[in-house]
Amino acid sequence: MTAKYKRLLCMGIMVIFAMILTAGYMKEKDVQANAIGVIVVDDFLNVRSGPGTSYDILKSGGTTVTLSDEMRVTIIGKNEGWYHISFKHNGKNLNGYVSAKYVKVQMENVCTGVNAKVNASVKFRKKPVVSSDAVKVSGKSVSLKKGTNVVIHGEKNSGKKRWYYVSAKYNGKTVRGYIRYDILSIKYSKGIPGIWNGKQNAPVYKNAGKKNVVTYGGKKLLIGEGRQFTIYNEKTVSKTRYYHVGITVGNSIVKGYLPASSVKFQIVKDETPVATKKPETTKEPEATKEPEATKEPEATATPKATATPKATATPKATATPKATATPKATATPKATATPKATATPKATATPKATATPKPTSKPSAMTSEEFKEALKKQGFPESYIAPLVALHEKYPYWEFKVYDTSLNWDTVIDNETTVGLNLLSVNKDYDWKSIEAGAYDWTKDKYIPFDGSTWVTASRKAVKYYMDPRNFLDERGIFQFECLEYQQNTQTQAGVEKILNNTPMYQALFEYKSELGKNEKIKYSKAFINAAELSKVSPYHLASRVKQEVVINSTLMSSSVSGKVAGYEGIYNFYNIGANNSTVAGGAVANGLHWASTGTTYNRPWNDRYKSIIGGAQYIGKNYINIGQNTLYLEKFNVTSKNTYNHQYMSNVEAPNSEATKTVSAYGAIDKDMSMTFSIPVYQGMPEKACEVPSGGKNPNNYLQTLYIKNHAFTSPFKLGDDGSKTYTVTVDNSVKNIKIVATKVSAYSTLVGTGSQSLEEGLNKFTVKVTSESGKTRKYNIEVTRKQS
Repeated sequence: MTAKYKRLLCMGIMVIFAMILTAGYMKEKDVQANAIGVIVVDDFLNVRSGPGTSYDILKSGGTTVTLSDEMRVTIIGKNEGWYHISFKHNGKNLNGYVSAKYVKVQMENVCTGVNAKVNASVKFRKKPVVSSDAVKVSGKSVSLKKGTNVVIHGEKNSGKKRWYYVSAKYNGKTVRGYIRYDILSIKYSKGIPGIWNGKQNAPVYKNAGKKNVVTYGGKKLLIGEGRQFTIYNEKTVSKTRYYHVGITVGNSIVKGYLPASSVKFQIVKDETPVATKKPETTKEPEATKEPEATKEPEATATPKATATPKATATPKATATPKATATPKATATPKATATPKATATPKATATPKATATPKPTSKPSAMTSEEFKEALKKQGFPESYIAPLVALHEKYPYWEFKVYDTSLNWDTVIDNETTVGLNLLSVNKDYDWKSIEAGAYDWTKDKYIPFDGSTWVTASRKAVKYYMDPRNFLDERGIFQFECLEYQQNTQTQAGVEKILNNTPMYQALFEYKSELGKNEKIKYSKAFINAAELSKVSPYHLASRVKQEVVINSTLMSSSVSGKVAGYEGIYNFYNIGANNSTVAGGAVANGLHWASTGTTYNRPWNDRYKSIIGGAQYIGKNYINIGQNTLYLEKFNVTSKNTYNHQYMSNVEAPNSEATKTVSAYGAIDKDMSMTFSIPVYQGMPEKACEVPSGGKNPNNYLQTLYIKNHAFTSPFKLGDDGSKTYTVTVDNSVKNIKIVATKVSAYSTLVGTGSQSLEEGLNKFTVKVTSESGKTRKYNIEVTRKQS
């Protein structure tokens, strides 16, 4: 090979290398991280469309949007005393504004910029690449001198280099641009909020540049993606930069080092004074005492297997706050996995709370005739009587109470059939699914999803069926009307034992530490009674919920209550609160245990079984049961006088019925002598008979996809979506004696007539194209063809 050829080859390789390098720099990856916050509110917090109370409350699916206590949100901006947040609501990604006073963040306030100083004179770049043009002021390139103060607003990776997006003062003006990270000295002050963006289960090192791992509780301290911490300072070893960080583990701050390449600053955009609409300054940003949300699956009072619809298939959960890590043996609730700041009433840790008053002796069971008359006297309509009498004959100590909604049935159905409010699986038959505007796209013969890709609006017929209590007055469906509040005169420790039968908790004692620090023993059944007294939630409901969540068989419970999960030794979560699903190692169980080990609300940390049973009960009662939505039915269909038709838990219209099935399964064999109370809604103007179950149905689509006359154009052309209300006209020459009408239909199931060759008379000729849906409804499209006179 000649020297000249070698030189050319070398130059070519260098050019290619330069191109690759440039491409690497130009491929920017935004590594700025927004802050994570937790809602801290007594009841519910309004989400506004802008930063102030003069802005409208945000709406989704026709209902107002509110957030509940302990819901986790992403803060993407700050505007004076308001945070701009993003969050999941009913399966949708939403943005809005909430008062900052009701959001807790890691360092008590969000970071809108990090202060730093230039440590060497440098050009201010427009883009995060060395080859970028400099930022210019008055036509001159800006060079920042050593010692210039700057504020970091974000970070970007360009190739293998990290750049900071900063602002600085230059000749009296504020300018913004990019500077390489190694040109800046960051002012850490009291610390900067950071977040891990690297691999799962990454080790935290004791020292920068060394592989000795920090341990906590005898275990190596590992972190996963999204773990938050405080950055105190940095250290460079062998050209690799490390951050010195403090990570909250339980109630402790554990310090160590992490490679800076996988760490982001949590910086949010400062939107002040972006608002185009001036907020009222006289109003106090409010946390409403009256909930206004349709549903809040993220922070529900009763931990559910899922906070979203769950009939034939379970849609994904609304983004809920995720803690780090791990799976669970049974179904997972969708409670918030992030601790909150303000304390809720703390349960006393001693079971020697007020003693449960002894129930009065059980009354003699009524005869069927006596019971029938008692039901009528209460106000039950005639159509309720027969099935309730049949239940009474089998379970003579069950009590049925009228819940008089004072609402008109048709008005209720009108409100509950709002598009997007009540959902079910798209795989249901046609009769179950709504074809109202916004629920069904006639132009595509497709139902419009509202949660994931498979959950669509329920038809009026489906809503009526599931809301009509008379369809569920049997020994399974009745449990959607079970009173979930504590009734001390009928709910007994013996009754709890019957529910716990055939589980490891039956007649079993466990040890806990009292407030005085003494080791005490207590039966599980007694612990549930104490929890009921403190939370005002039915001990039967609490026991059956725990049975659903953590009992595997008669001798085994899930690791959620073993106290032996690595990293969470001595932590218990009986209701699996916060145990949202996760694909990482450990999954939902670790998520729930992380929640149980952090914060101070609800008697946390739950470092013994008793605290978990008591505190979890308080959590369950707070958001629904204690505010009047005290049955599974009322949690889903809020027909109470408080915020009617809003604050409805779960969007699945079938939820009360399916949850009733789970409850019956958890109870197991029910003793016929056991006292239970059911609160059954009654409406004004109900149909004489129970609303029928939707059945079958056929495709409703009778729209045209296309319509035209071959070789002749309509005066006003047909457009997809035209519903046949227009008349399509065309004028042709006298020489045209025949035309060909061409049309295609949207649905393959519909039938089409009126197309093909048609003869023309002189003057006006009228034609009709008819599309008949599979369900039998016909839509007409009218055509008028004028043939000119000879």
